[in-house]
Amino acid sequence: MYPLQSPVHPLAATHQPVESLPLRALLLVVAVVVAIAAQGAYYGAGQQVVAMVLLLALLAALRARPWSRDDALLPPGCAGAALAAWAAASAAVAGDVTAALPVIALLAGVAVVLLAVRRLSLGERDALAAAMVAIGVLTAATGWVGVTWRITPWALEDQGLWRAATTLTYANAAAGLLVPLALLAVARRDVRSGVPASVAACLLLVGVGATLSRGGALALVVGAAVLATLLGPGRTLRAAGSPTLGAVVALAGLAPSMPASSPPRPVLAAAALVVGAIVAVGASHLGSRQLALALAAAVLAAFVVPAVGGRGGDAAATVTRTRLTIASPDRAAAARAALQLAAERPLTGTGPNRAVLTWVQNSRRVTSRYIHNEYLQMLAELGFVGLALLAVVLASLAGAVWRGRRHAPSTAVWAGAAAGLAALAVHSALDFLWHLPAIPLAGAVLAGLVLPIAIDQEGGIPPAIRPRRSSSCTEADGVEPSSRSLLAALLPPPCQSCLPSASFRHPIRSSTSAPAGWSPRARRSTSR
Repeated sequence: MYPLQSPVHPLAATHQPVESLPLRALLLVVAVVVAIAAQGAYYGAGQQVVAMVLLLALLAALRARPWSRDDALLPPGCAGAALAAWAAASAAVAGDVTAALPVIALLAGVAVVLLAVRRLSLGERDALAAAMVAIGVLTAATGWVGVTWRITPWALEDQGLWRAATTLTYANAAAGLLVPLALLAVARRDVRSGVPASVAACLLLVGVGATLSRGGALALVVGAAVLATLLGPGRTLRAAGSPTLGAVVALAGLAPSMPASSPPRPVLAAAALVVGAIVAVGASHLGSRQLALALAAAVLAAFVVPAVGGRGGDAAATVTRTRLTIASPDRAAAARAALQLAAERPLTGTGPNRAVLTWVQNSRRVTSRYIHNEYLQMLAELGFVGLALLAVVLASLAGAVWRGRRHAPSTAVWAGAAAGLAALAVHSALDFLWHLPAIPLAGAVLAGLVLPIAIDQEGGIPPAIRPRRSSSCTEADGVEPSSRSLLAALLPPPCQSCLPSASFRHPIRSSTSAPAGWSPRARRSTSR
C-alpha cells in the first residue's frame, strides 16, 4: 500500500507553522490598531472608523465562507443577541431607544471578530496571535516612553507618580489590554522560545508594570495561576521565568523616573531596558531550578531596596507606599451607589448609559457615571435580567474556550488565550474596561483563536466534523500519534465521491498517488 504521507514534518510540539494573514485577519488587526490609537475608541470618531473596518472584515470573512447555521448556533452569539435585545428593551423603558446603540454596536463588533477568526486556519490563527502580541508590544512602548520622558497623554501623573497610560490615555485600561496579551506572549514561548518571543514577553510585562495598576497586577496573578493550571507549573515557569526576570531589571531602572517630585532619568531607564531584554534572552537557557532561584532573588530585592533607601530605594518606597494598598474609598462609595440604583429599578435598570451615581464623601457631593466595576455597571443600567444575560454570555464563552483546545494552533496558545480572558474577566470587576472598545475587541480575538474552525486550509468543511483516524494508522504513516491527531484535522483523506476513478492525488502533495480502487475505508482497515 501507499501510505498517505503528510507534507508537514512531524511536530515535536503541537504548534503550527506561521502563515501569512488573509485579508479578513489583516482587517481585524487594522481595527484593533485603530481602536488602540484612537484612545481605545472611547469617542465617537474612533468608533465610526473601527465600525467601518469591522464591516469590511465581516464582508471578507463571509466571502471566504458564507453564513451558515453553524455560525447562528454558536453559543456566545446566541447569548449576545439576547443581551442586545434586552439592552434595547431597557432603553425603550427608559424613554430613549438610541441609548442602547453603543451596547448593541459593541456586541456586534465582538460577534464580527469571532466570525472572522473562526474562518482562519490553524497556521493563520498562530500568525494572528503573533500580530496581537506585536500590537501589545507597540502599545507598551508608548507607555514606557511616556513615563521615561514625561510625555502626556502617554503617561499621566496620579498621586505623585507618573504612570504609563499608553495611547489609551488611561493607565488602568492600558493594564487591562496589556495583561491578556502578556499572558498570551508568555504562553507562546512554550513552543516558540526564540529571541523575538522572549523580548516581546519581557516588554509586555514591563508595560504592565509601568501602569502601576493594582487591578492589572491582580489580574496578572490570576491569569498566571490559570496558565500554570492549564499548561503545567514546570512549563509555565520555563516560559515565564526569563521574561519576568528581564522585566524586573527594566522596571528597576524605570522606577526612579516615576515619582513626580524627582526629574526623569531616561538614560538609566533606557539602559535598564536593554539589560532587561538581554537578561530575558539569556535566562531562557537556565534550568527550572536556576530560574526559580533567580525569581526568588528578584522578589527579595524588590522588598529590600525600598528598605535600604537611596535614590532608587526612595523611588521604590514611593511606589510601594502609594500603590500597594487595597484602600479605594471612591470605588467603594460608587459600588454602594450602584447597588442602590439597582434596588430602585431591579428589573430593567436605569437604561444603557443612563446611570448617574451620587454619594457624599468628605462633606462634599460626588457625581460619577462609572462604577469601576463592569458587572455592577451592567446591574445598575440593565437590571438583574441584564446581569443574568451577561452571565450566560460569559459562561457560554468560557465553555467554548474550555472545549477549544483542539481548535487552537497549539496547547500553549489555548492556555494563553484562556489565561488572558480569565485575567480580563477579573480586571473588569475593578475598572471600567468595556467602555473602551479596543479591550473587548482584543479579548474577542483571543476567544476566537480557540473557537471551532469554520473553514480548513483547503477551503472545505470544518475539520471538527471530519472523520478521525486511529492511532494505529497514525503509527503506520510514520508520524507521532500526538502530532498526527492535529495533522488529521488539516490533511484528512478525501471522501469516496471526491476520488478520481483511476488515481488519487493529494491536494498538497500531488506527487503521492494510490492505485485504482483505493478508498479511505480500505486504507484504514489495512493499517489496522
